[in-house]
Amino acid sequence: MHEDTITLYAFPTAPGFFNFSPFCTKVEILLAMAGLNFTVEMPEDYKAFSKGKLPVLKDGDQTIEDSEFIRLHILQKYGKELNGSLSPTEKAIGHAVCRMLDERTVYGLVWTRWAENTGWAQTKPIFFEEVPDEAAEEMREQVTTAAKEVGFGNFVPEEMQTLIRADLKAVADLLGDREFFLSDEPTYLDATLFGHIANLYGSPIHSWIESIIAEHQNLVAYYNRGLARWYPNAAQAAT
Repeated sequence: MHEDTITLYAFPTAPGFFNFSPFCTKVEILLAMAGLNFTVEMPEDYKAFSKGKLPVLKDGDQTIEDSEFIRLHILQKYGKELNGSLSPTEKAIGHAVCRMLDERTVYGLVWTRWAENTGWAQTKPIFFEEVPDEAAEEMREQVTTAAKEVGFGNFVPEEMQTLIRADLKAVADLLGDREFFLSDEPTYLDATLFGHIANLYGSPIHSWIESIIAEHQNLVAYYNRGLARWYPNAAQAAT
């Protein structure tokens, strides 16, 4: 069966824990929601893939790069829409919010992990334990430079916090008192949202963004629900 041939290439993470990449977490949840069996591996050199990033899905003789194209592959090949009862308007709102998280909010995560010294001190031993210091610092410089090139890295800390706070307030306001995002059942939108909230709030790499999420009880509750649903082993370890 096709399900036996699915391999997700993702960054290494502790067993049973969500991936430390929001995009890899997104795909893990999408595959789980679709009921597909898959294994997770770390490729020897992920930059050898054409887009030079993870996640990448190997499904039989097909190789799909980028989390959104993987979502579309799950829809096209397996007929799994994963959209519950979302209306066209809700899908449109969800699309816009997901792009905000993917293309702007994520740079808060990137900056606090790679550029800020306190974050880098936590990030380096997780991702570069067996890598020479020179290579690790070179990668840090590349990531930090990329964050500056897109603009986010050029803001002062207070400005960064203002922008991230606004993004997360928008998510909290739209979530409201619902169990899941714009829905009472999980949809593909939650794969994206949980991937970001989990990494911003529940990661072992701590930052000032955690306190912003903690300002919204519904986001904290959403994180706990998602953790219990998709990563029960991690949820148990946290209690």
